[in-house]
Amino acid sequence: MPADLAPYRRAVKVLALLAVVLAFYPLIRAFYAFEIDYNEGWNGYLQTRAMAGQPLYAGYPATFANNYPPLSFHVIGWLGGITGDPVLAGRLVSIVALCAMAVSCGVIVRGAGGSRCDSTLASVTCLLLFGCFATDYLGMNDPQLLGQAFGMAGLALWLRSTEHPGRASLAALLLGASVLTKHNLVLLPLLAAFDALRHGSRRAGLSMIGTGALEGVLGFGLIHLWNGPAFFTQLLAARTWEVDRAFLFTSEMLGRLQAPLAVIGLGLIAARHTRPAGLVLVWLASALALGAYFSGGAGTDINVWFDAYLALAVGAGLVAREARARGATPVLMGAFALAANAGALLHAPLGLGRFGVDMAGEMKARERLFAADVAYLSGIPGPALCQSHLLCLRAGKPMEVDGFNTTQAMLTGRLPKSTLTTLIRTHAFPVVQVSDLPARSPNDPPGVQAMPGRFVNFTDDVFAALERDYVLDRVGISGRFYRPITSPQ
Repeated sequence: MPADLAPYRRAVKVLALLAVVLAFYPLIRAFYAFEIDYNEGWNGYLQTRAMAGQPLYAGYPATFANNYPPLSFHVIGWLGGITGDPVLAGRLVSIVALCAMAVSCGVIVRGAGGSRCDSTLASVTCLLLFGCFATDYLGMNDPQLLGQAFGMAGLALWLRSTEHPGRASLAALLLGASVLTKHNLVLLPLLAAFDALRHGSRRAGLSMIGTGALEGVLGFGLIHLWNGPAFFTQLLAARTWEVDRAFLFTSEMLGRLQAPLAVIGLGLIAARHTRPAGLVLVWLASALALGAYFSGGAGTDINVWFDAYLALAVGAGLVAREARARGATPVLMGAFALAANAGALLHAPLGLGRFGVDMAGEMKARERLFAADVAYLSGIPGPALCQSHLLCLRAGKPMEVDGFNTTQAMLTGRLPKSTLTTLIRTHAFPVVQVSDLPARSPNDPPGVQAMPGRFVNFTDDVFAALERDYVLDRVGISGRFYRPITSPQ
């Protein structure tokens, strides 16, 4: 890079250093034996079944459900056979997927004529957005980042292959793999198909759309053939949706992203007639709209905004490319790089502080306390009802109740409303572990509504049944453990 662009280069280097430091936290945490997120054990059960060649959509109680496509379970299950632990394998795949997404962001910008510094800015912005605003999703056993990585690799390959039918087909296969990993990752395949119709050569466009359509038909057809109607029944199962939840969640996310949305969004609007800035602008707008809609669905988390993160990261590099082409000064370029990451920079001290506290002994303490909970649960014969699936998995308990999906099935009429309370009343489980608290307290004044929770694993009648038929036996890092009142204490 010319010496006169040194301020821009220095700004990107500072951002890159911060991004690398923040990325080390989830990498180190991945090797500690405690639960990072609720999803880890749920995925671990299904990955274990895939390792053993057992069905993924049948063969377990109606109180457990699998509403994800199967690709990640087979991939992580196979890797789990190598590492000896599918949960660890899933955590490491998550880290690799993060790196792959960052690389894809840079590749897209570089292929669009951006400089090496522009492409680095895109990659670094990706790492910072995820490192600061999605810390608990990094290095955890969940297929979201793997699916996003497939999609980003497919988009990057397509944007560099609009005249090559063979590469376009490979891009379609990668985009299709993202949907076979996580079914809500439909935005990038749709955008790539739209772009193929508008900008690809006729042969490349037909290869892209034809290969994608064939992969979808064959993939989901074979899954249906192997699993029967249970696959689509569970995949498409209804869940509750709340407008107040959507409003609050969306407001929270827009507050975090307001700086990059303003700086990068305005830049993309100015550069919309250049390729692929126009496509990325549509991607960003669509990601925000889908994120706002998905935010109202029960059980959704920050992952519904990941497409917006990625669009912003690619957009940062493209806007930088356009600004240089229009003669922006080196100081202005450096200021843009910092402004595009202003939200992450403001949030970074919290992430660094958490990293420091955990490395000073907090993670070791959590590992020790989680092991104590596992030992306690392992010492109680029979099945268990665990809100922490990883706790039950590590204790050798069978998969019995998926609290979230069972609650959603009861709320939407697919299971009787008394399903869980009946199991508790009849003492079906020698031990019950919960982490949540009731949405409402008995002391709440009449008419006061509880704030919508990010997750609702158990309804208040379940907590009431526990208080009536079980007794609190232990409080650990995983939450509260209850035993039947009739059991010897």
